[in-house]
Amino acid sequence: QGATFHFTYTLHSIPCVGFRVDWRGRSMVFTGDHFNNPPALEKLVEKGVLSKQRAADLNHLPVQETDLLLHEAGAPPIHTPLDVLLKLPLEVKKRLYVVHTSALPEGCELRVAPTGTAGTIRLDKIRPVSSSNLSQMQIQRKRPSIFESTPKQSPFLNSLETSPSMFEDDNTCMLQDVDEYAEESELFNPSPNMYAHLGGSATVPAKPFAPPPVSLRPTSSSDAWFILNLLSAVPFLSSLSYTTTMEVLETARVVAYCCDEVVLAADRRNEYLVVVWEGACVERETKRQTALSSSMTDDGKGGNAVWYAGDWTGPRVLQPEKRFSGDSSSSVTHDVVAMSAEGVKVIKVDFTSLDRILKNDSALYRKYLLNLSQQHSCAIPSVISAKSNG
Repeated sequence: QGATFHFTYTLHSIPCVGFRVDWRGRSMVFTGDHFNNPPALEKLVEKGVLSKQRAADLNHLPVQETDLLLHEAGAPPIHTPLDVLLKLPLEVKKRLYVVHTSALPEGCELRVAPTGTAGTIRLDKIRPVSSSNLSQMQIQRKRPSIFESTPKQSPFLNSLETSPSMFEDDNTCMLQDVDEYAEESELFNPSPNMYAHLGGSATVPAKPFAPPPVSLRPTSSSDAWFILNLLSAVPFLSSLSYTTTMEVLETARVVAYCCDEVVLAADRRNEYLVVVWEGACVERETKRQTALSSSMTDDGKGGNAVWYAGDWTGPRVLQPEKRFSGDSSSSVTHDVVAMSAEGVKVIKVDFTSLDRILKNDSALYRKYLLNLSQQHSCAIPSVISAKSNG
């Protein structure tokens, strides 16, 4: 999903690793087992147990700009004393969860991290620390970097300090429904009609100049692998040579759509191969269609077709299951629409180009087309004679 992990060794009797994750413009830090007590670390330096460089590294862990901090606490000297965390500013405590211990004093401002799948904390539901607030905070403190500390303050506390303005609108909890369209690194920067020529009469999203959240992660070196893996499920594509596969990749386009936006218009469902990468799509009756149209699908089941990650739609020659193809009974009257709240990301290939590529390089595809043409060339008389030769 494009996340970046940064690892560092923390201070513990048994070697432990802490890490920071950056994903779609948000971040979290997990300290792991760690003795985080700046005065005690200074004494260890004086005794020659720690080098100055190691102590400086421990005192200035890059946790200042994180959106979610999972910090351990426990019995020293191998764990962080709870008193250290209790002295943190209120703004830091709002985005901090204590791990490794649940023994918090009554009335404590700290919170124990929830456990189990029911206690999952989603980064996409956390208010991100905006770059403007960070810049203002750095100017107010007049620090050139997050690794420097002021002489009158503990380095650890300074590395965690944040601006109160970050939480002006949140007096209860950092977890809430927030605007996902923050200004941050994006995979795409689509305008309302950027992909209109690909999808037909595409609808304009409610927030026309904001990209869907599904597109807010930076590109990754693994993207090409994901695209190839998804395309390999489509008939005939896995039979192509390396050179021709690269030609398919050059033809393909990765497109992101907001929820309720038309991914493929009804009148163009046979013109493109569309493979869902992230999110889900559903058939939806076009505005031009009357309410009298049938809702029965080709397999006789009620309801509209739904495509999840890994599914695809396109001409019947590439989609063996008719109800998911551009030749389904509902394809003329139903658009393919993004249904996921985070938006949908798809791989889109023009079928005219793909058909040419397959005819040139895939013997299986040519044989399949030949079989189809022979089947269709068999003339069936309109009236079958009942006369018998015997």
